[in-house]
Amino acid sequence: MKRNLLALFLFLDLFVFSFSENAFNDDEDVLLKLKSSFIDPNGVLSSWDPNSSNYCSWFGVSCNSDSRVVSLILRGCDDLKGSLHFSDSSSCSRRRLGGQISPVVGFLSEIRVLSLAFNDLEGEIPKEIWGLKKLEVLDLQGNNFIEEISGIRVLIKRFLVDPLKISRFSGFSGNAVLGIRKLLSVADEGEEEVSTSSEDVRKNGLYPIEIASIVSASVIVFVLIVLVLLFLYTRKWKRNSQVQVDVPKEIKVFVDIGVPLTYESIVRATGYFSNSNCIGHGGFGSTYKAEVSPDNVFAVKRLSVGRFQGDQQFHAEISALEMVRHPNLVMLIGYHASESEMFLIYNYLSGGNLEDFIKERSKSALEWKILHKIALDVARALAYLHEQCSPKVLHRDIKPSNILLDNNYNAYLSDFGLSKLLGTSQSHVTTGVAGTFGYVAPEYAMTCRVSEKADVYSYGIVILELISDKKALDPSFSSHENGFNIVSWAHMMLSKGKAKEVFTAGLWESGPQDDLIEVLHLALKCTVDSLSIRPTMKHAVKLLKRIQPSRL
Repeated sequence: MKRNLLALFLFLDLFVFSFSENAFNDDEDVLLKLKSSFIDPNGVLSSWDPNSSNYCSWFGVSCNSDSRVVSLILRGCDDLKGSLHFSDSSSCSRRRLGGQISPVVGFLSEIRVLSLAFNDLEGEIPKEIWGLKKLEVLDLQGNNFIEEISGIRVLIKRFLVDPLKISRFSGFSGNAVLGIRKLLSVADEGEEEVSTSSEDVRKNGLYPIEIASIVSASVIVFVLIVLVLLFLYTRKWKRNSQVQVDVPKEIKVFVDIGVPLTYESIVRATGYFSNSNCIGHGGFGSTYKAEVSPDNVFAVKRLSVGRFQGDQQFHAEISALEMVRHPNLVMLIGYHASESEMFLIYNYLSGGNLEDFIKERSKSALEWKILHKIALDVARALAYLHEQCSPKVLHRDIKPSNILLDNNYNAYLSDFGLSKLLGTSQSHVTTGVAGTFGYVAPEYAMTCRVSEKADVYSYGIVILELISDKKALDPSFSSHENGFNIVSWAHMMLSKGKAKEVFTAGLWESGPQDDLIEVLHLALKCTVDSLSIRPTMKHAVKLLKRIQPSRL
């Protein structure tokens, strides 16, 4: 009996253990230590470099206004669906992280979302995770973790904490809820025992009936805790019921589309935000396709709850954003905002994004007319944001994946205004760099001072990718010195008299070559270090219109 009680107390201790928050200087140290514990053969974490940028802009990392990490999403490839979750991964490749999760993850005391699903991680799940009091979403499914439960080593393949279920117990401590979820996930496993021989049992000093008793007792104890807390929470709710009325979840609609939009119809149309309906991942959240009816299909961007502070300010900012309208901007149709859920509703564009277009473009999509049209459409959208909006709107994260296409190759800029909306400073000096590594202007990365010329720089990078076969940080640049990128490469080709080698196969031959050279010079001028030399987007529009080919 004493042995049973001792094992039970040791098991319960797993859920109340917590780190001292002073062992590391800041979250950057923790992230770097985590990186060192991972095996990263494909360079997924290449942007995790303390010398390159603020750690809040590293891949998969999201911070709050105090530069504390609140979200870490490093999802790998789900083989069952064949989909890729790393936003910068190439199709048909397995960009997964290997190794183990370092216990230093317990020092990320402000983290709310932790997703390492569908990687090749192994070993034990660090018990320090259960000490993260603010953790709301934990997704570790699709790995190869081994947990030792009362002397039995258990293979855990499916492990996912459901944020919707956790939100129903928001009055509980994070440790208690996560502890119960962990027990239930282990109890539900069909792929369990790795070794249960009598010799192993004797070594651990426990027999199967004792193990079953301990696990059962642990589950019962935690269920009782939940019931007690639920009882206390219900009493508190009844006392405040006269003040806290149950407000129905509503959607604020800006555009009359002919059919009513409700919270239930939108969430149901996304498959309750299922992976099968996910059409993109970004720094602000994931985007889902929502087919309410055959004639009403939308793109729903689900924002990371907790990134924005101040309900009234959010509604004011989003209402101002609704006034930003242009033929080459994705249309904001409506939004929902509550303590547990935030999402924006846009018109759905069936042509995908420019990143996929560049990777998979066919011979017909190599026509100069199409590439010129895309470049001009994006330039017009940015010129509108910079010149015609009051106050001006700075995008701060221009990249191919944020440029969407319809079936006629019309281009639309998305995610405009979100950098300001979701927690960055309203002044020109921000507390952290927004944007994606490889597209951020050098002066913005070094000083955090942002202007419309930072958008111009990112636009120049996009144009170079559009006309060439290279990415902003192409793997072929690894043989050059550190910092060599698509801008350095284009300058090198031009200086060697090999300008035609900049252009993707077939484009130079089909011409017109004089216009192609003008666009190349425009892209390079957009990416010079001197802000005074970079053109405005209004100037870029003027140049592109001057060399506009005959219409499609």
